[in-house]
Amino acid sequence: RLNEALPAPPGHIRAYNVETGEQVWRFNTIPHPGEYGYESWPADAWTRSGGANVWTGMTVDEENGLVYCPTGSASADFYGGDRLGQNLFANTLLCLDARTGKRVWHFQFVHHDLWDRDLPTPPNLLTITRNGKKIPAISQCTKSGHVFVFNRLTGEPLFPIEEKPYPSSDLAGESAWPTQPLPTKPEPFARQIMSYDLLNDVFPDQVKELQDQFVRIRPHMPFTPPSEQGTIIFPGFDGAAEWGGQAVDPDGILYVNSNEMPWILTMVNASKGATNGERVFLQMCSACHGQDRSGSENQGTIIPPLTLDKLAEKLLDRNAVREKIKTGAGIMPSFAFLSDKDVDAVIKYLFEEAESGTVDRHSGENVKTTTYGHTGYNKWKTSNDYPAVKPPWGTLNAIDLNSGEYVWKTTLGEFEELTAKGIPPTGTENYGGPVVTAGGLLFIAASLDEHFRAFDSRTGQELFKAKLPAAGYATPATYAVNGKQYVVIACGGGKLGTRSGDAYVAFALPD
Repeated sequence: RLNEALPAPPGHIRAYNVETGEQVWRFNTIPHPGEYGYESWPADAWTRSGGANVWTGMTVDEENGLVYCPTGSASADFYGGDRLGQNLFANTLLCLDARTGKRVWHFQFVHHDLWDRDLPTPPNLLTITRNGKKIPAISQCTKSGHVFVFNRLTGEPLFPIEEKPYPSSDLAGESAWPTQPLPTKPEPFARQIMSYDLLNDVFPDQVKELQDQFVRIRPHMPFTPPSEQGTIIFPGFDGAAEWGGQAVDPDGILYVNSNEMPWILTMVNASKGATNGERVFLQMCSACHGQDRSGSENQGTIIPPLTLDKLAEKLLDRNAVREKIKTGAGIMPSFAFLSDKDVDAVIKYLFEEAESGTVDRHSGENVKTTTYGHTGYNKWKTSNDYPAVKPPWGTLNAIDLNSGEYVWKTTLGEFEELTAKGIPPTGTENYGGPVVTAGGLLFIAASLDEHFRAFDSRTGQELFKAKLPAAGYATPATYAVNGKQYVVIACGGGKLGTRSGDAYVAFALPD
């Protein structure tokens, strides 16, 4: 995992000889001088910028000797004042010659990303039919809820892509890219604008509170830049499409599950801290531990508070805090890149000790380039813990990529307590992907309600569901033993506040 703040190492792509362990080639995702894309960054970015890594996995076309690499965003996620420009090859599908690492073609989905809109899933290889001709294709689903389809040999878009204008940024030193690319087909598989009319009205007693919150936040449209006022991210940071991936069948039908959860991103000017320790904390730590050090919750994981009384309660002295900063712990990454002076300053800030002397905006070389932090990854929910947007909150979609038209769409998951009140299934957040069989069945778990489901892949009708010992936030696998077909799902749970588990559950398909 690369640090999502600065500094972070670059996510260059490497190939190794599996027999000798020797590196065969390297492709620089942040280009070096003289390489294609170098001009899309500041001149010295290759020496200090990070990210643009392939965190989600690659797809190999063995027949044609090509590897497809979907890259992440550049660091820092939400402020790019130190990386002005288009930022190739971040947020890009790279087609490389698998033998040499040479670029064959590429497409960038987000220019100068300010929203953590990295590519969340490996692309799918498929064959589509156009005017009676078979075309080797590749599809890439995005966090924003779009499907881009290309000729996988040439990179030619198989549906037109338009560059559309979007708002500029008002953060000091930032320059949002003026346009972003969107496909004309297929239609997005998630809603694109969080409007006043879309506020959750399932609970009448919650509506006024949501309305009051809405008017305080910057009005939403896609690619609205981050702000100190608060910016709605919808679909949220975890997508629409997510890391579970999608399924395709031989007929060119794509099956993709989607989330529809709004999040709120609020930027903080890290240069406004009273001391150097506070400034470093605001930039590096406040996104998880909170501006006031009160802690937070992220996907069911409790981020501990760092107030003085809580540090004492956990028997954490200065040396213990220093060690955690340097090595990391649990989901906390290492901050070994911080200078001793900055670590000392943060520790003094946490233990409420005065810093001696005066300091400029940042004392350390490692944190001086980013002027903004943020208040964390905050889902926008009602006070009774449901999404702030009207249902559906999770969907399953079948899209014919030959025509770009939808075959069917249905909700995925339900809140049983709402269904019992006569509310139609709303769908839930979902993490994990589908698998489709030649017999016309689609299997998926993924949902918050801890169920495993089978659907008719032709119609979207739910055929079967079973309760799992823990949620299956994973993608099923199918296999055969002695001519009998099975499907298995890992039931790890743990996310979204659900119980954890350690079981694999297998189901036998009917003869």
